[in-house]
Amino acid sequence: MPYGPPGRPPHPPPRKRGGGGWVALLIVVVFLVAGGLVRNAIAVGRDAADASGPQPTFTFAPQPDGSTGPSETGSNPLLTDPAATLLPARCDYSRWGTQVDVAREFFESAASCLAAAWQPVLRKANLPFQPPALNVSATTSGITTPCTGSTSNFAAFYCPANKTIYMPISQLQTDYFKDNWVVYLSVFAHEYGHHVQAMSGILRRANSERADAGPRSAKGLELSRRVELQANCFDGMYLSSSEKGSSLTNPQLSIARKDAYGRGDQAGDMRDHGSSENGGQWFEKGLDENRAAQCNTFTASTSSVS
Repeated sequence: MPYGPPGRPPHPPPRKRGGGGWVALLIVVVFLVAGGLVRNAIAVGRDAADASGPQPTFTFAPQPDGSTGPSETGSNPLLTDPAATLLPARCDYSRWGTQVDVAREFFESAASCLAAAWQPVLRKANLPFQPPALNVSATTSGITTPCTGSTSNFAAFYCPANKTIYMPISQLQTDYFKDNWVVYLSVFAHEYGHHVQAMSGILRRANSERADAGPRSAKGLELSRRVELQANCFDGMYLSSSEKGSSLTNPQLSIARKDAYGRGDQAGDMRDHGSSENGGQWFEKGLDENRAAQCNTFTASTSSVS
């Protein structure tokens, strides 16, 4: 049974964080073939609009458990500095509500706090930083993005081509989570984690490797899982920082922990996000350790990113 906050039924299965699903992937692949202009750095391809900066490289080498998977051989300073951490920060989150204007104010307040948390870490590592744009809408209807085309089949996600986080309220399962806004904050912090990956160059390199391997190949899907699980870990880091700054309570962190174990790939999925168990464990690693170096999914064994 998937874990979640009170009031959440076991069915339907929980949505993944940050993904447009197979429809978005198919559309992006078609655009790539037809025009060669659109890049979806979450789903597939090399994102020409990604930020510049040190680019880590990935090779496929034997892992400690004997399996073969990608491991980082580059020297991205975000992942190699053992002291890289998010300092405790007080954040006055705006009140949560499902009305678009109210939800937008909530996510804007969270975005300001996330920028204040991550910018010093990236600057210390001599990596570029700019805040992402934010799109909050009632539904996915009528939204066109460089990463999904005109499909409406997507949940909350980050598009590196225009550095925008999309938060459609209808896809946040507010009927299950009610006013447990820490869940929506956690989803947003995960997507912000993808922006951090884009700023550091991790996302661009990982998707370049994924495009070369084939987005639906075993190696390509494993790279996707490493990207997503690292965003889970970055999510946990931010929630830890916010809790240490007395902006979140221990009961709220407990809800977020349970929710992290209730997401991930379900039966019949493409296996591009990771299992619920691994998703929860990487989130907890970020929450408990609050060290970017501990979130290096690209040097982790294949079994820990399955």
